[in-house]
Amino acid sequence: MRHIRSFGAVTAVLLVSAMALAAQSPSGDTRASSPVTRPEHFKLSDGAPSIDALLRRVLDALAAKDVQALHRLRVTEQEYRSFVLPGAVEKGQPPQNLDEQSSQFAWDMLNTKSLYAGQAIITNFGGRHYTLEHVQYAKGQHQYAWYRTYNTTVLTLQDDAGGMRELTLGSIADVDGQFKFVGLLGNR
Repeated sequence: MRHIRSFGAVTAVLLVSAMALAAQSPSGDTRASSPVTRPEHFKLSDGAPSIDALLRRVLDALAAKDVQALHRLRVTEQEYRSFVLPGAVEKGQPPQNLDEQSSQFAWDMLNTKSLYAGQAIITNFGGRHYTLEHVQYAKGQHQYAWYRTYNTTVLTLQDDAGGMRELTLGSIADVDGQFKFVGLLGNR
């Protein structure tokens, strides 16, 4: 478990550092030209109505050994770049307004990591039926300007043979009562 947490922390630091480097334009200005404002109500495509519903969808994707179903449980590129990334500031602070290149870079890093993690999750957990025994958020919760996150979701699962397994997933975003994963981590 310690290894999982340290990997997540290292990844988070690398992502933030890479975003900062990518965001620096030759003039040093990291802001895009048009201002970003929070929509009154942001609609996530196929967002779950609760964390419990989202986690049931995870278990269904695992049982079906369906990596695409697993990826549908995370935010899309449009959702990430237009809402999650701009709103990832402390409550009360103005939104991030990254230029196109920086926003694309941040998405590409998150998406690439999630694609590999999703495949590993299906390889290691897919094709089995699980009962959810316990949920833990290893890195707690955080309120951002536009949404709340439940960070580093760790599921304790009982398989159909009675064995216990632990599955580490990414952070869950709560956007106006709709729930999706921001990205996937997978066990390491």
